[in-house]
Amino acid sequence: MSGLRRRVARVVRRVRWELSLNPIWQFIGAILRLIWEYRWYSLAIFVVTIFQEFAALWPVNLLGDFIDRLESGKLGYMVWLLLAASLFYPGLLRANVVLRHKMFYETDFKKRVELVLRVSERAQNTDPESAGAAYTRAVNAVSGITNATYHILGSFTPVIIKSTIVAGRLLGYGQVLGVTYLSSLIIPAAMTILFNNKLRVLRDSQYSVVGAMSGAGIKAISEHGNQEARRHFVEIMRERKEILLALLVRGQLFLYARQAVLVLSQFLVVFLALSMRDEIGLTPGDFAKIIGYTTQVAGAFIGAASCLDAIISYSRAYHVYATDGRVANPRADGKTCAR
Repeated sequence: MSGLRRRVARVVRRVRWELSLNPIWQFIGAILRLIWEYRWYSLAIFVVTIFQEFAALWPVNLLGDFIDRLESGKLGYMVWLLLAASLFYPGLLRANVVLRHKMFYETDFKKRVELVLRVSERAQNTDPESAGAAYTRAVNAVSGITNATYHILGSFTPVIIKSTIVAGRLLGYGQVLGVTYLSSLIIPAAMTILFNNKLRVLRDSQYSVVGAMSGAGIKAISEHGNQEARRHFVEIMRERKEILLALLVRGQLFLYARQAVLVLSQFLVVFLALSMRDEIGLTPGDFAKIIGYTTQVAGAFIGAASCLDAIISYSRAYHVYATDGRVANPRADGKTCAR
């Protein structure tokens, strides 16, 4: 039994070591450690976000009730409640943004100092061009970690909460409506993964060129009489322009494709509701609620998908930084393994 435990322990250590060499797992680990280190901020953001998403759907519910009461004329305080709900949600949203940015600025300061000093420690006899490129790669890596943490807490949490609430409301009207809408979200989610995989090479090139651009620019300034340095800087800038344009065009096309699928899924639910309106007794106010629910989920989903695109882009920035670190210090992997 003890021999089996030792073998399992060796396998676990080996897996951990292999993962520690993978820049993507390093990136994920850095995000999780940051969330854990600032866990009270993270918990506060999570709790506020739950209230925020319920508050976002409150005006939709009130609008549906308002429409149903128009025919009878018994509106009561409905208009004032609708006004209060419409003002309350933006205020809570702004407060959540401030809270998330407070955490972002704290983490950005800590990680930027940590990574830049780490690069400084392993740099030896570095010329201005190499130093500028290394600094830019470190800063991009920091931006990747801190922005990814910000988006995970601020963008993915809302869409998960909102989708859960809306699915529950639709299931209340009919099981077919709720299950159909949730199932339809699988398609744009799969498209997000597919599209980001297609953009991976371009993103690696983007961050490599950004690092080289800083170094080349510093060299062109410091050696103002060096025509070769000037020519090199212009070439890098031209390459950067072409890469950024290609990323922009493909990214916008991919984003539109996901939006189109979300619109189709929204109308699918509306058509289903129309076909079932007599069977489940839907009122005009119920249709207003259904349209409002699905519109909010679609908006939140697109926002979260855009943030996922950004996070995956940030992970490529960290990949470039981590790969450069191993090239600059080839013995680092062996030291890590030995520990």
